Amino acid sequence: MATKAARKTKPKGAPAKRPVQTTFDDLYTEEGVTGRGAEEASAAARETGVAPPEAGVPGQADSEAAAGSGREPGSASTTGESEPPPGPAAAAPAETVPADTLEERHLRLRAEFDNYIKRTGREKSELTAYGGIAMVRALLPVLDDLKRTVAHAQEAHHDSADPLLQGVVMVLEKFTRLLEAEGVRPIEALGKPFDPLLHEALLRRESADHPEGMVLEEFETGYLYRDRVIRHAKVVVSG
Repeated sequence: MATKAARKTKPKGAPAKRPVQTTFDDLYTEEGVTGRGAEEASAAARETGVAPPEAGVPGQADSEAAAGSGREPGSASTTGESEPPPGPAAAAPAETVPADTLEERHLRLRAEFDNYIKRTGREKSELTAYGGIAMVRALLPVLDDLKRTVAHAQEAHHDSADPLLQGVVMVLEKFTRLLEAEGVRPIEALGKPFDPLLHEALLRRESADHPEGMVLEEFETGYLYRDRVIRHAKVVVSG
């Protein structure tokens, strides 16, 4: 009875203790099996008959895992983990331009620049020569009014000694000389062949005394500013 009492009875409901099993995964580290782990791994190998992994062989675990999963070592994992993206592609080599093409481009650019210099020089010359053409064109109606005033006064009074008329005539002559000094000249039209570059035909009239295409009458005088027409002469042409 004492012997039975001395025995420790296991309480009811207490879980049974399982023997601690040491596996290769617990003993294996990245540095390999060393120290006490090596001894326990050797003992476990003798009991199970499986050799432990060799120490210091990098990539061996990956090779065995790949062999167990049926994939090649270093291939992409099937668990959804993606490999890092590849590095940037190498830059394409610069295109080599032939020497003939470069020479052609150089000559073309030089020709374009020469044309630009000539064009700008021509524009500056025209601006200097014809810069006052707008002002001269605006003064022509004033000249026409002075001429009409003198002609009307001479027809009405028939007195060339009138001081007022003489004063207007003097202003007209001075104004005409000023315009001539600036290069303004009247276009000759009366009795001349019709020239579409100088004349503007308003009417066509039959005439037995003049051949066809002659200017019979001038309604408004035309003018040249140097060598450019600033107003065509308005005329009547024989037909």
